[in-house]
Amino acid sequence: MRILKKYLPILLVLCLSATVLSQSSDYCSVLKEALTFYKMNRAGRLPDNDIPWRGDSALADSSPSGKKDANGDGDLSGGYFDAGDGVKFGLPMTYSMTMLGWAYTEYESKIDGCGLTGLFQDTIKYGTDWIIAAHTGDNEFAAQVGDGNLDHSYWGPPENMTMERPTFMISADEPGTEVACEAASALAAASIVFKSANADYAATCLEHAKTLYNFGDTHRGVYSDVVTNAKSFYNSWSGYKDELVWGAIWLYKATEDETYLTKAQEYYTEFGVGTMAQSNSHDWDLKAPGCALLLSKIASNSSAAADFESWLKFWQPGGGVTYTPGGLAWIREWGPARYAATSAFLASLAGTDDGTKFTKAQISYILGDNPNKQSFVVGIGPNAPINPHHRAAHHSTTNDINNPVNNLYLLKGALVGGPGSDDAFKDDRTNYISNEVATDYNAGFVGAVASLC
Repeated sequence: MRILKKYLPILLVLCLSATVLSQSSDYCSVLKEALTFYKMNRAGRLPDNDIPWRGDSALADSSPSGKKDANGDGDLSGGYFDAGDGVKFGLPMTYSMTMLGWAYTEYESKIDGCGLTGLFQDTIKYGTDWIIAAHTGDNEFAAQVGDGNLDHSYWGPPENMTMERPTFMISADEPGTEVACEAASALAAASIVFKSANADYAATCLEHAKTLYNFGDTHRGVYSDVVTNAKSFYNSWSGYKDELVWGAIWLYKATEDETYLTKAQEYYTEFGVGTMAQSNSHDWDLKAPGCALLLSKIASNSSAAADFESWLKFWQPGGGVTYTPGGLAWIREWGPARYAATSAFLASLAGTDDGTKFTKAQISYILGDNPNKQSFVVGIGPNAPINPHHRAAHHSTTNDINNPVNNLYLLKGALVGGPGSDDAFKDDRTNYISNEVATDYNAGFVGAVASLC
């Protein structure tokens, strides 16, 4: 049985990779697997056994003054590990929940038609529960749990972690506007998601969102100047101006309070956010493209509409972004597939034939419709990766990235980083630039796939 269990993921991949997914493929099935990936990255005491090879982990994670629950677990034990590691990086985690909330609010009927409402809401709530727990005071938030350097020197499943896991806080005296405002955005989006299904929870999310946004706006500062441990992993390259606009937009969408919309439009102009979006990606660091898109829709802002149109044109063939010979919009080396997938999600909301065409083309490429017949989603499509850079799925008990040779468990539904600009790709666990997976990678991918369901 041990031998069969060990090689079962490989056998599954061979069966699942027989054909290239086409436009008539079951996108609902892809969406389900892309959401299930988040279960594989859960931390804390797991509420189910849906992923039998994952167990309880990081149970002692806590805020500085946090109290233990009835099980003796720390108040920050839940949430999601960032990528193939065991750190809870606050900026990409909150961004991922905002993006999932955005996808849900835009494509709720399609998600429901796939029978995935429950899974989608549970995926969001597991993250937003942690965000609420991390908001330990009006002007306090846990921006990171775990030392990135200590964590990345360990190669083993999170259930076996023994290293020290410090908690890095932001406060009025040591502000982190990006994280505070992104957390506000995530909770504001969640309040919309749960407004009908769980009104009390929606109200709780919204109250925290308002307070967090006020914290970020009133006490301004670059979060990675305070949480210096994040600099090597998630440095704030773009600063916090885009998050101030982004957070105000989401609070307006959740409250319909014109004060937030006025602030969003004023900041958008004052900070030059439309210019920030140009020739760039929408990602964990930069939300300027999404700001332009949402303002063009909710405020009929002609300037923002022109900014978004210009941004989308850049991503289309001949617009400026590099294209691989096989057709992937390739903006940079590290994780190009996640940028293309997220751009595909935003393009799906453009309401134009060009936008829809771009979305279908990029997702088709990612799922294996390319010259090399290479999928970039674990377990789905032809030649699907089986060795993503992911400690839990590899499951080494010897702290050795090369032992075992193949990942012990299949991380099905996870989007890997992607190919080089020449379409070349090797399923190599040690290459984290092309083979790592992450919660933010899948967030944009989920939205794009949902649009096609």
